[in-house]
Amino acid sequence: MSPFREISILVLRELRKSFRTVKGILLFVFTVLGGGLFAYLLAQSDSIRKQRMAEKAISPEALLEVKKQALGLWFTNTATGEHVGNAPFLLMVVFAVSLWLVPGVVLLLGFDTVSGDLQHRTIRYWTVRSRRWSYVAGKFFGLWATCSIVALAMHVLIWIVVIARGEATFGETIGWGLRFWLASLPILSIWCAVSVLVSSLFKTPILALLLTGGTFFMWWLTYFVAWLGPHAHALDDAASANAASLTPPAPTFLMYTFPSFHDRLVLSPLFSDVALGLFITLGFAAACIAGTSFIVAKRDV
Repeated sequence: MSPFREISILVLRELRKSFRTVKGILLFVFTVLGGGLFAYLLAQSDSIRKQRMAEKAISPEALLEVKKQALGLWFTNTATGEHVGNAPFLLMVVFAVSLWLVPGVVLLLGFDTVSGDLQHRTIRYWTVRSRRWSYVAGKFFGLWATCSIVALAMHVLIWIVVIARGEATFGETIGWGLRFWLASLPILSIWCAVSVLVSSLFKTPILALLLTGGTFFMWWLTYFVAWLGPHAHALDDAASANAASLTPPAPTFLMYTFPSFHDRLVLSPLFSDVALGLFITLGFAAACIAGTSFIVAKRDV
């Protein structure tokens, strides 16, 4: 059997397992319901924001300029801020929030991806019928596909809200919506690859869950501290100088090690930035999967 066939079989199995088990169904339902509730609350807050703008006679052009500068500071990239500032507000916020929620989805769906098979020794069924690296690749792509579908469901709910509220045309909503969802996929690949890697280290799923959760949290905490310092200084400098514009600080090395930081690259209007973002994210994921394949290949199953 060809490696592509082996991987395809495993991906389909992972999809069926995720959406047929109680855990997968409940997670999907809660994610969709949570996305719907968030969309409703976000729409209400946006209505209040627009009302206050009208009361203060703030022009849409002035607000757009402020939004672009704020996004440039947030992304640590002026070009990305200018570009994403043209997107519907609700779609942009949901994209940002989804990047912080996706690791939780990956954690709950992926902690037992390999460790569950090791615990029950079902991995023996697959390793005698497929190459071990094909087994690992199938597990990874299966988890990536599952989490991508869950993320897409969250995004589609917001698209419906945006179109129903007349925030943007159908074409603008689908265009930006798909762009945001596709931009999240290479970032998602890193979380999935790390989850599969950690899962392969343990025969007990609960240990894989604890270590994966701890790794994700410490990773986020390190990034938050690395991001907060330079941005706080940038805001202080702008305030002290009464600057009319905000200059994004230069990214530090620690920022580049965090998956979600690369949204500044994959959402950039510059091809060189997008190519660099894809190279970093997909290369990181490939390195993790290569490491997992090595571990599984050397392991006595």
